[in-house]
Amino acid sequence: MARLRGTSAPLPQGQDAWPLLNEQVYGSHARGGNTGRPDPALVAGWSWERAFGRAAPLFLEVGFNRGKFITALAERFPDHNVVGIEIRRKFAWRLSQLTAAAGGPAHLRLLWGDAKVLLADLFGPGSLQGMFITFPDPWWKRRHSKRRLVDTRFAEELAERVAVGGAVWVKSDVELIAHEIRDALLARPEFGALTPFAQDDLPLTYRETSCVRHGLPVIRFRVTRLDVPFAGRLDALYAAEEAARALRPEAPPEGYVEPPLEDADTHEDTDADADADTAGDA
Repeated sequence: MARLRGTSAPLPQGQDAWPLLNEQVYGSHARGGNTGRPDPALVAGWSWERAFGRAAPLFLEVGFNRGKFITALAERFPDHNVVGIEIRRKFAWRLSQLTAAAGGPAHLRLLWGDAKVLLADLFGPGSLQGMFITFPDPWWKRRHSKRRLVDTRFAEELAERVAVGGAVWVKSDVELIAHEIRDALLARPEFGALTPFAQDDLPLTYRETSCVRHGLPVIRFRVTRLDVPFAGRLDALYAAEEAARALRPEAPPEGYVEPPLEDADTHEDTDADADADTAGDA
């Protein structure tokens, strides 16, 4: 698959658009990002079996970026339906075009949107066999900390939506973020003990490839959904999260090395870049 570069991608249309689900969810492929919720009339009774044209176990990656990982994941698991959610428009539109041009994988679908919204609207209880969180942006500035993907609320959503025996898989090169995700997931009684996994157990991302090439550490672990009832909202976890937020550092820890940017995706996205990529109607 060709590598995505540059700052923009044209709106997918016609045959370039079949992997993208924004028209079915928002009413237009030009709508998405963090601009609001899906169209209620369109997502009422949403069916992934209908979206894919087949019934199969469901995998979800949030933040697929250039798409190397999710494309390889779909190729490795042809018996699973694979969904990717990406909040940056350029990556969602471009991967749709590259996937269509390559003729597949046919069981890969993409959404340009906010996973914290879409998870609740499109994924029912126990619907996910696997959830993949790969190198999420750390959002170092304290005023941006609520943009971090995995928090108490998101862990609660995952505990309800991951099927018994399914797993949440995590990769990060930022120890603080990996530990924050670990703590949020393990605070949920529905998840079992943390289990490290090997580099070759899953495909690599672009960023991970650069980390490996340059000898930089990557933290990899998974947690498995136990066969216990969903515990619902646990207020004590929200109180603890709010207290911890004020203590979070606002810069990378001493000794952290960013993978070379010519090889990997940077964690230094600016507000302007985020605003440009999450615009609504184009």
